[in-house]
Amino acid sequence: MITYACYTEFMKSKELKTYNLPEDSMVLAQIDAKPNSLFGTMIIAGLFLLLPSIPKIYGVVLILFSLGALIYTPRVVLMEFYNEYLVVYNRADKNKCVLIYYEDVLSWSYSRGANRDYLYIELDEGKQERIEAFSKTVFESNMNRFLKDKYRKFAQ
Repeated sequence: MITYACYTEFMKSKELKTYNLPEDSMVLAQIDAKPNSLFGTMIIAGLFLLLPSIPKIYGVVLILFSLGALIYTPRVVLMEFYNEYLVVYNRADKNKCVLIYYEDVLSWSYSRGANRDYLYIELDEGKQERIEAFSKTVFESNMNRFLKDKYRKFAQ
């Protein structure tokens, strides 16, 4: 039998099914793969193209394309940040995720590559999570918000 005092020495972070996530916490931040700001910018650009001196068809097409993309493309949440932990969703299996407590994180780093970017999170007990990323700015700003003191420059 493990006592509570001994249990706190073990790492709490783990892979689990999405339906087993704690429901008592509120999401503080999310990283979503859907480029909502790009679509919004395209809608605004389309509105400017409706000015009288420019053919209106360009603006209408741009607005309709952007609205269609906003409405019909799926929302893909990659990470969610909570008070005590973050959740990394597995894109291969929509029913699985990794729950990582901030106290279990030793360091994190962001690596840019020619084809892909990755966010590396080094955990206690030698485990490492590698998350495929798409924007250094988005990922680093969220990670700095919750784990600023654990940032480590990526060594190639």
